[in-house]
Amino acid sequence: MKARMNYQRKILFAMALLIGLLGTGTVGYLLLERDNPEGEWQLLDAIYMTVITLTTVGYENMGMSDAGRIFTLFLLIGGFGIFTYCVTIATAFLIEGQLQSFFRQQKMIRTVDKLSNHYIICGLGDTGVHVLDEMLKAEVNFVGIEFEEERIIHLSDTRNFLYLHGDATDDELLTRAGIERAKGLVTCLSRDQDNLFVVISARKINPRLRIASKAVEDNSPGKLITAGADEVVLPDHIGGLRLASGILQPQLVGFLENITQSQDGARFTESIIREGSSLDGISLKAASIKEQTGLVVIAIHDNDGTFLYNPPEDKKIAAGDALLVVANQRQLQTLHKLTGDSS
Repeated sequence: MKARMNYQRKILFAMALLIGLLGTGTVGYLLLERDNPEGEWQLLDAIYMTVITLTTVGYENMGMSDAGRIFTLFLLIGGFGIFTYCVTIATAFLIEGQLQSFFRQQKMIRTVDKLSNHYIICGLGDTGVHVLDEMLKAEVNFVGIEFEEERIIHLSDTRNFLYLHGDATDDELLTRAGIERAKGLVTCLSRDQDNLFVVISARKINPRLRIASKAVEDNSPGKLITAGADEVVLPDHIGGLRLASGILQPQLVGFLENITQSQDGARFTESIIREGSSLDGISLKAASIKEQTGLVVIAIHDNDGTFLYNPPEDKKIAAGDALLVVANQRQLQTLHKLTGDSS
């Protein structure tokens, strides 16, 4: 970003020099040729002579005085110098910008090739940018895919993340993003047809992939679920619920918002008990989660898909259960060590 701004300043400076030289030439001819025996030059004559001199296209003498000829020599030298400077700056801007973009993209491709168990975000628009920010806060590996190059440039100027430029509905691009090795995919393209296409392709390429999709139309979630999405979200619906909650339950909304903006990164999150974990098959009391992590298990998501809120201490937990807690990154990592979750 700083490099582009530096080049822009240089180009603006070169244009200012050119305009200044044009003005100097015009005024100079008007002053030098005002006593011309063949007649005083008018403004158009001065502008005409200045332009054809700076562009070196050749011109008729127009009865120019000796002082005018000497002035023309200096004007030619100045014009050639500024023209050379402009061409140099413009060429450097184009070549260096293209080379930087090429090498940066190649470096990202090599980095993406080494990723595994990562996430893919398809579409970095109004919805996708929030997904991107959450991934950055969670400090997980992910790759963003965006078709609009200007948006990628803007986001990469303010955020440090891996991205690929192209159409997310292209199976080849999904493969380049490492979809076979990925853990999850979020598709938040602007059209439901495109999201549906991505879901179908992603599920076909990696059947184990967890897929979350954005939906625009009210009748789209069912189709996306049928196509293979595990989670479908209607942003307008969620936004409406949030607005209603802000009126009906302001304290609860304030609590949830405080969590998302907490300085220590505390947020609602989960840790799944894996087979072989020391927590597999024991009670919550025996697990001593609060003593070891400082966390309170708010709810448990069982293997059968049910939620148990405020679970009692004698509740037995087993592999596959998800423990829901409010934790910062450090506490979550400690909990992951107990559960064996590599998320």
